[in-house]
Amino acid sequence: MAEQAIQNFNYVDAIWNIADYVRDIIKRSEYNRLVLPFSLLRRLECALEPTRDAVVEAVKKHEADWSRESDNYCAFSKKAFYNVTNFRLNNLGAVDTLAALMEYINGFSPNARDILLRFKIEETCKTLQEHGMLYEVCMRFSQFDLSAENVSDREMSDIYEHLIQRYGEQVAEDAEDFMTPKDVVRLAVSMIFANDDELMNSDQGIVRTLYDPTMGTGGFITDALDLLDEWHKDKKMTAPAVIVPYGEECEQESWAMGKANLLLRNAANNDKDEYDSIKDMSSHIMYGDTLSDDKFEGMTFNYQLSNPPYGKKWEKQASAVNDEARLGFNGRFGAGLPSISDGSMLFLQHVVSKLAPISAGGGKAGIVLSASPLFNGDAGSGPSNIRRWLFEKDFIDCIVKLPESIFFRTGINTYLWILSNNKPVKRKKQIQLIDASEMKTSLRKNLGNKRYEISPEDRDWIVKTYIDGHDHGKSVMVPYTDFMFRKVTTQQPLHAAIQFDLNRMDEFFGLKPMTKLSDNNKEILWQQIKTEHLSALGETVPYETAEAIAKSTRKLMDKPEVTAAVITKSILDTFTVKDKKYPIIKDNKGNVVYDPDLKDSENIPWDMNFNDYMEKEVLPFTPETVIDETVTDVGPLQDGKVGVVGTNISFNRYFYHYEAPREPKIIANEILELEKGLENFLEGFLK
Repeated sequence: MAEQAIQNFNYVDAIWNIADYVRDIIKRSEYNRLVLPFSLLRRLECALEPTRDAVVEAVKKHEADWSRESDNYCAFSKKAFYNVTNFRLNNLGAVDTLAALMEYINGFSPNARDILLRFKIEETCKTLQEHGMLYEVCMRFSQFDLSAENVSDREMSDIYEHLIQRYGEQVAEDAEDFMTPKDVVRLAVSMIFANDDELMNSDQGIVRTLYDPTMGTGGFITDALDLLDEWHKDKKMTAPAVIVPYGEECEQESWAMGKANLLLRNAANNDKDEYDSIKDMSSHIMYGDTLSDDKFEGMTFNYQLSNPPYGKKWEKQASAVNDEARLGFNGRFGAGLPSISDGSMLFLQHVVSKLAPISAGGGKAGIVLSASPLFNGDAGSGPSNIRRWLFEKDFIDCIVKLPESIFFRTGINTYLWILSNNKPVKRKKQIQLIDASEMKTSLRKNLGNKRYEISPEDRDWIVKTYIDGHDHGKSVMVPYTDFMFRKVTTQQPLHAAIQFDLNRMDEFFGLKPMTKLSDNNKEILWQQIKTEHLSALGETVPYETAEAIAKSTRKLMDKPEVTAAVITKSILDTFTVKDKKYPIIKDNKGNVVYDPDLKDSENIPWDMNFNDYMEKEVLPFTPETVIDETVTDVGPLQDGKVGVVGTNISFNRYFYHYEAPREPKIIANEILELEKGLENFLEGFLK
């Protein structure tokens, strides 16, 4: 929370005390349905107070023509919202508080009312009314001065975030899953705005769009707006660049908080003109599921920021996603589908689909992901194909490895991907990797799993490293083909013979195909094997003997129930012995038969000749190995060449530093010293 708000009054503690006041009535798991909507309601009330009488008079004068819902009333409220009633939290009355409160809420403009109702405020208030506590709750909230003069937009946003944070710490473990820490937010915002001189310095009234498809409480959007305000603050511009925010969120309370933050964005008017004051910054913040119900279908944006949930299943969206995937690249998911257990790479494709076209200046995006999208999936799989598509279309500009333990609810490794469809010439076909895993500062007090933060100094270093394209110990610029390979299938010839074994005859006749034979036909087959090949137990016969026996025996059978090929396979499955001392087996056409047990694969680097790789890595150890040229790269992205294309982004390849183990003698001496110290301690203690 901003220092000024903390010094003047600890709003978070005071608001939380109201939740504790009703703890016997409202479940602790539902505290957010009390503290958040009532805080918002009081903020709306304070923002409208200076113009409340003017709006009421306007309603009396124009209701017949405008009804009670009209944007015309914003001209009187001087805000992007309004309320047409005379009610306030302190004049609802103690007798029928609920009815008065709901009339008050329904008197708000639709954009504000919808937010309050998404919190399910009516259900909460009914419970409070039934226990005679609603009036007292309203009166307590009415005592907070949340006017713009006392609490700025930024300070109010901080109050919301701290309430959510406390809710997460004390009540619900997943309460902060939709919150991205401010240090991560500011880094992502700074990186997508990096090098955009026009955005920072233009005084020509340019308009840019910013979209967050997994908006949560709106941290990315509000921080982007804050940063732009900071850049423009002292430049005395008449028409600085403007960002129009767009967002979608599927969790009701998160959506409501995010929309409320933007609705109240201009509550503290400061130096803004009347038009800015009544402009609804929340008008493009939609409630819905981005994967299954894209509220901005067909639209693209200049900037995007997103922190989709890590490892979240997309089975609920599977039907809609699969339908769209069948459209190929006419939909969002043409490159492939990831495992149902993790939808991160669906969001990656979605974000790319929303990049503004190059003809409109191009688009840039920052998306925070777990480590999984870097390497999950085998060659030719959905995840690997998605990476391949991103590489070949040159959408990946930079990936930053973030420090561990910087998120509230997870300590896993996370990565910030910077995507662009309009990269500078010197960065084309290149991907920058930045290892910022050690760029962290310890917190005085842990916030859940968050033990570290990215300091402003470390953030500046990361952004500068990105802008400059530095190639040093913590940053590399490499061709995207470094992350690609061909997975070729290798085969080795079959060296085998037949060795009939009396002890395995029951196993042979127990095979499912052999059970179809009549007892008489089984006896004929048994006699043929016994007479011809069991005279010298332990000896082998040529591999081709199996087929000869099958054909000759079948001619002797009465109405044979199986083909000669089936008999041949059963003999081979039971009595084949393999060893390099036996000859290489060939089929009837003279083609080498390969041993299925020795089938393998090799991942050959993209720019390496197959023969060179085999000569160096394979043939010295298994000289008969050959590449199976029938296994090729097939599919919508594939090129039909030998080997299946795979992708894998490895930070360790570039940033791992080997540390030699310590000398055993040194370790042994340290152990001896410790033992001596322990002996001296015990001797002194026992005396």
